[in-house]
Amino acid sequence: MKRLLVALGLIIASVCSATTPAAADQTIGFPTFSGPAVPAPPVAYTTGDMMRSIYDAESSGTDFWMDRLLARTGNDPAGSWLMSRGRAVFMKTHDPAVLGFGGHVAYWESISDKNAYSIAISPGTFTEQVSQRKQMPSHWKSVHTSGSITVDQTKFITDNNVAVTNLSIKNNGSSSTTLQLRATSPYATSGTGSELTGQVNAYNNLTTIRPRLTGDGFTANSGGLNRSVTIAAGATVTAKVVMGFITDEIPDSLTEYNAYAGYSNATAFATHVKAYNLWWAQNVPYIDVPEPAIKKNIYYRWWLMRFNSLDANIPGQTFQFPSSTEGVLGYNNAIALTQPMHIDDLKYLRNPMYAYGDWLNVGQVSKGARFLDNPGDPENWSNSYTQYIAEAAWKSYQIHGGQPAIAGNLAHYAEGDVKGQLAYYDHDNNKLIEYDWGALTGNDADAVSFHWKPGNMDRAESAYQYSGAMAAAQAYDAIGNTAKAAEMRTLANQIKDAIVNVLWNPSRQLFEHRLKSTNEWVPWKEINNYYPFSVGAVPNTSTYKQALRLFNDPAQYPVFPFYTANQVDKKAAADAGNPGSNNFSTINSTVQFRLYSSVLRNYSNSWMTATDYKKLLYWNTWAQYVGGNTQWPDANEFWADWNGSGIDYRSWIHHNILGSSNWTVIEDVAGLRPRNDAKVEVSPINIGWDHFTVNNLRYRNADLSIVWDDPADGVARYPGVPEGYSIFINGNRVATVSTLTPFTWDPATGEVTTSGTVTYHTAVPGLQAPNQVVQNSPRLVDMFAKAGVDLTADSTNLASGATVSASYTGSGSNVSGAVDGYPTNEPFWGAGGSPNSQDWYELNFGTTRTLNEVRLHFKDSRPASATYRAPSAYTIQYYNGSSWVDAPGQTKTPAAPQANYNVVRFPSLSAQRIRVLATNASGAKTGLTEVKVYNRSGGPGARPPMKDVHH
Repeated sequence: MKRLLVALGLIIASVCSATTPAAADQTIGFPTFSGPAVPAPPVAYTTGDMMRSIYDAESSGTDFWMDRLLARTGNDPAGSWLMSRGRAVFMKTHDPAVLGFGGHVAYWESISDKNAYSIAISPGTFTEQVSQRKQMPSHWKSVHTSGSITVDQTKFITDNNVAVTNLSIKNNGSSSTTLQLRATSPYATSGTGSELTGQVNAYNNLTTIRPRLTGDGFTANSGGLNRSVTIAAGATVTAKVVMGFITDEIPDSLTEYNAYAGYSNATAFATHVKAYNLWWAQNVPYIDVPEPAIKKNIYYRWWLMRFNSLDANIPGQTFQFPSSTEGVLGYNNAIALTQPMHIDDLKYLRNPMYAYGDWLNVGQVSKGARFLDNPGDPENWSNSYTQYIAEAAWKSYQIHGGQPAIAGNLAHYAEGDVKGQLAYYDHDNNKLIEYDWGALTGNDADAVSFHWKPGNMDRAESAYQYSGAMAAAQAYDAIGNTAKAAEMRTLANQIKDAIVNVLWNPSRQLFEHRLKSTNEWVPWKEINNYYPFSVGAVPNTSTYKQALRLFNDPAQYPVFPFYTANQVDKKAAADAGNPGSNNFSTINSTVQFRLYSSVLRNYSNSWMTATDYKKLLYWNTWAQYVGGNTQWPDANEFWADWNGSGIDYRSWIHHNILGSSNWTVIEDVAGLRPRNDAKVEVSPINIGWDHFTVNNLRYRNADLSIVWDDPADGVARYPGVPEGYSIFINGNRVATVSTLTPFTWDPATGEVTTSGTVTYHTAVPGLQAPNQVVQNSPRLVDMFAKAGVDLTADSTNLASGATVSASYTGSGSNVSGAVDGYPTNEPFWGAGGSPNSQDWYELNFGTTRTLNEVRLHFKDSRPASATYRAPSAYTIQYYNGSSWVDAPGQTKTPAAPQANYNVVRFPSLSAQRIRVLATNASGAKTGLTEVKVYNRSGGPGARPPMKDVHH
């Protein structure tokens, strides 16, 4: 019998060898890190809110754990970039030699490549002592000397865009000296007393900034602020200069400027540093893992998300929602390609405004169709079919939840994207994207398949249309629209079938792009060929899983470097004269993480292992650090020229957030799986760690923590936490299993479903499914109102179904576009080309209606054109049977018309016909992306006025 088994084994082996090429296991080991130790938190672990406990322990002073953890001292090999920034203001470049804010100041983007302001001290030539420099995320400290004078500078930018410089000037000489201080800014040059003012447009004219510059004891003179100080021998004097970048849409910018102008140096510094570090406590989950380099990188990437976030609240259709950008120190564009990667991490910030802002932005500017890059930056405005925004957005909703109307907008955007991508790229209607140019994949010259033969190809990236359709279906389920959910599932299955039927090459047992002109499968591949596995669009059979064998061979798909192209194919392309480039970056590790995350759970095989995943996790972290030194994290746009032990080239864009990775620790190592119901599911990928915790995630209406402490090692890692694999709700343990194994906990019953051994479980009533959650923070109410969703009430929109007409309808617009239910940038009604100084838009309800509120979303076409702007004035009128009259007692918020969202309230009136009568702005015409009409219970004044609210 034994001999027969051996013989059968030889036969099987020979058959397999005919179809499966010989492959080597991933041979790279694990990286080594150098650098300082990660500072320990100032408090013991708590199952409650660890980040808040850390903050509270230090809140009486100005020295905070996150600042210490990410501090950078001396000459930084990543460059002298300023880490401190505001909602919209940051230093695009930074010149540390200049006292004040030298370099190129940006308001969302560089204004005009000039300093914010500089402070000159005379006489003398002041030189920065670079070795004494110390930068923390919240502030910068430097020392500048000239002769016997030493200047200690501390500077920072507050959340609401106020740039503050504290100077401490010491006379180390033996006699008294008098110094002249002069502060100047190219943006504030006129004024009297102690203040200079100015006005400048932000880049692309997206908004108007009214800078204000002041200083303690300074006097305006000749376009600058002057102060004379006399310092006795051995004495020190202080000075403070404050510049506010004031905009109408952020009223707190003026409030904060006035406050900081009035503070002492010490109060200004303490107020800012405490506020800056409180944000971490309010938004970031505490994460602890055994490898210090990975732990620090997690917090570095939380900082990256904050640093690369724009929250300018600019009215209109560009940056009206919080938005992540590819990298503020580089292209600084909110490109569709990377938005889902950002959302994957942003959804684990406790405030949902950051994740929701990303998909609201792209949904609102994409015309109800395929997702496009943000038009606020048309120089970098392109498009991409290689994005999974709808999938990532749905996961963010699974984590945070909210009223069904939130899911309704998401469903609408997702459906528009999937159908729009297919309409634009699927020329033969076979449900697969066709394309012929590598740059649009987002990997530029790294995508090898396009160089095999020219022409359109059916592409494996069509998998993202599958996941988008599935996201739309689930979002429609959440709002109870079963017909739409079924429609989108049917479309998803058609895409899935097309991937399998068209792209599977049975002779090579691989999913391959397919050349349209000849119907050939394209033998040159990227990791893109495996996107169908990442989204579950491949049947889980041994046949299709054969495609995964290439990941067993580092000569084809190495764990590191995580290249785009299959390396055998890359060499074939180079040999054929198409070498392209072979860069790698976090964008590549992100898609590789996604592949492993899906495959290790859903496509079990002998070629891809948890050890590979662990290597990917460690090498992804290693690449973030210059030379593997944890003192210097620097997420460049990309890296190149791997020499076998180091990276020879790091790109010119620094502290970039092109890609994501914190979700990997939360979802894969700790195992949290987003769900559509009220249950909590964990399914960890066991990489051999003996402990970890993810503490105080915001999970719907509760706080969720996950803790693993291996009972087998005999060490209790977390005080007060029993050993095993546990989840906590609101600080209280609700379930524990004895080993690191998947389980699902039902809060209603306390029951745990698992193959492991349950050692503890209990019920917690009141936990909610995503669509049962009520989001009512002022900021989210404001954000969704701008997107046409009222989170405060569920009233009937009387404009729906109304007959509409207008005084004039310009080319490219139509009257029905303003009553389709969504204030997206298109479709819209607009009076472009009208000869009138005033234009009107009318709604006829068909019968008499009672109403007391109208919501108007005015079209703003900047920066693409000047055609449409909010009107200079408008009024709501109703037809009284013989003439049009103004609705009495109108209260408008805001008082002056602004782009996009405006609310008009008035005492209830009855009418069949109403209209908006608008006085066109100078040089522009009026347009409306949406009009909504309501009869609110309680009448006018029952609802809070709209305002900018920032958390």
